[in-house]
Amino acid sequence: MRFATLTFFPLPILIVGDSRLERAATKASSKDKELPREIGQLHATLDQFRRTHSYGRAIAAPQVGIGKRFIAMNLGVRPETLLNPEILWRSDDVFEVWDDCLSIPDRIIRVRRHRSISLRYSDIQWRVRICEHLPSDVSELLQHEIDHLDGILMFARASGADPVRPIAEHGGLIGPSRPKIQQCMEQFERLETTRQAQ
Repeated sequence: MRFATLTFFPLPILIVGDSRLERAATKASSKDKELPREIGQLHATLDQFRRTHSYGRAIAAPQVGIGKRFIAMNLGVRPETLLNPEILWRSDDVFEVWDDCLSIPDRIIRVRRHRSISLRYSDIQWRVRICEHLPSDVSELLQHEIDHLDGILMFARASGADPVRPIAEHGGLIGPSRPKIQQCMEQFERLETTRQAQ
């Protein structure tokens, strides 16, 4: 798939209440001629959201009404596309974390996630990649996005007393716990090393 010379425009992000967010996505196919355009549009949507809101690390295709199993991710290094991601392993250790969602723009929710996962997916060249024992912040992000592919919103993962808070508390509850760009870059480099070692 080639994107360098093409321009893609962002799509509207579906908001909670839209039934399309609660449908499981179908497997992405290398034979799908619409897929390259849809991948470009999903990345353009994430880029626009990041410029407007100063946060947003990833977005799943169903969040823009594309019912296919792929994710656009940007941890501060470069855009990354994950096709048909599948969790291979989940740690027994779980933790609670305040989570935000592009499709739930007015609230943050405390959820319970596995502290680490191992992941298999295909890149945009359809090469199979395996990432083992990912760090907790990347792991919780990818669990969130894969939930979207399965039609699950973060309300279903809510944990503890008073788990839903207004978005106005984002900076105080989520901001300090999110890694800085340099930390994201270092984590991404570790992810890349894991991939290349397979």
